[in-house]
Amino acid sequence: MHSLHTTKPQLILAQERQKQTSRRSKTIVVPVMSNDTVELSSLATAFSRQQSGPGALWAEITALSRQEGVIDIGQGYPDFGSNAIAKQSAKRAISMDEKTISGDVPDARANQYAPIPGTADMLDAVKRYYRDTARNVSSVDESRDSSLVTTSATEGLYVVFRTLLNKDDEVMTLSPFFPWYLAHATVTECTLLGVPLNPEDGFAVTEEMLERAYAKSNKRVKIFVHCSPHNPTGHCASEEELEIIARFCRNHKIVAIADEVYERSTFLESKPHLRLREYLPERTVTVGTSSKLMNLSGWRVGWIYGPKVIVDACNTFHSYASFSTPTPLQAGVADALNDICDRAKPGEGVTPDENAQILASNAQILASALTASGLKVYPPEGGFFLVASVKNIKSVDGDAIQYCKNLARRGAKVSAVPMTPFYDPSSPENPTDLVRFAICKKRETIAEAARRIRENPL
Repeated sequence: MHSLHTTKPQLILAQERQKQTSRRSKTIVVPVMSNDTVELSSLATAFSRQQSGPGALWAEITALSRQEGVIDIGQGYPDFGSNAIAKQSAKRAISMDEKTISGDVPDARANQYAPIPGTADMLDAVKRYYRDTARNVSSVDESRDSSLVTTSATEGLYVVFRTLLNKDDEVMTLSPFFPWYLAHATVTECTLLGVPLNPEDGFAVTEEMLERAYAKSNKRVKIFVHCSPHNPTGHCASEEELEIIARFCRNHKIVAIADEVYERSTFLESKPHLRLREYLPERTVTVGTSSKLMNLSGWRVGWIYGPKVIVDACNTFHSYASFSTPTPLQAGVADALNDICDRAKPGEGVTPDENAQILASNAQILASALTASGLKVYPPEGGFFLVASVKNIKSVDGDAIQYCKNLARRGAKVSAVPMTPFYDPSSPENPTDLVRFAICKKRETIAEAARRIRENPL
């Protein structure tokens, strides 16, 4: 039988429960933020505007590539295997913080923060890689040069931009270009100057075109970004071109960033990869990555290598951007780099990897199908991509954007990328007929895409 009398503590508890029930029963309205309630930075606003241009186009093409039944040869990720040594070493490193079957001494730091510049093994492996795979060994001076491990080559580019550029400085590069060059220039409040390459001249560089572009600048060019093998055209720089670039940078006191992430993906024995740093060692910062070198794009392990005065200063911005790069993944990449060095011959330079032959064959298979379909192909000499013109495709009036949309939506169901995002959107002279196709796929993937394109012409 319950008592009719309630003690004071019981009364207080009952009142508190009633309050909680009352609170839960009320509908809480959370205001939605809009432009009226939050003010974005001018930089964020600028990038938001870009999303309505090239960014929106890229998003639309990506969405098309993910539709059921579409073969994606637009985005540059490999669909074949990644480096086995790197994966095995990383797996072993991950388990090093516990007792292992092999009897290794446990390391409590195995899965914790790495040193900000990179692990000692990884830093040594990067230095060794550029020494042991150099054509001109005298271009490597370990008392002058330094390495820094970054969380992707993209971050590597970013920290070099941040370290060297002041507001209103200028960055020069060859156009078309990797879109993140423009993004990094925008972030640093600088201007990107694109030097137009001519497809009919094989996308080659001349001294005249560089000097002409410099003459139009505000004479505040601090950085020249050079990519070889070139993304997206597949052009591989010749010795003459590298000498031209080196002379240009020395004459105008410009630092060169050598974006050479595709350096082991070259197709022609007569045109091996040549490193810019071997022609301009004192002013070149080289960017590398396991994404392309080892097909490990999901690991985000990259690096920069060059003069200490620049690379060591980049460490500050690296620490603010990502602090450090995953420790066990560095262990895997370091072992894979050392394996490349173990098989290198002194003075031979950079040699194509085991996937280069697949890429070269893919380029030929795809080029044949595209040519048969009415496109004009510009054969690549290296890299992950092939560029073709749709100028003669009357059904789309020579428009690359419409061609890519139709290619994905209609009979072929193949995804490719229009070259629009690879140009400065503010330039009125950009070509509108060029399309980029990714050849970094299995042979059967490319063969099926080629069959569909050949049998379903637009």
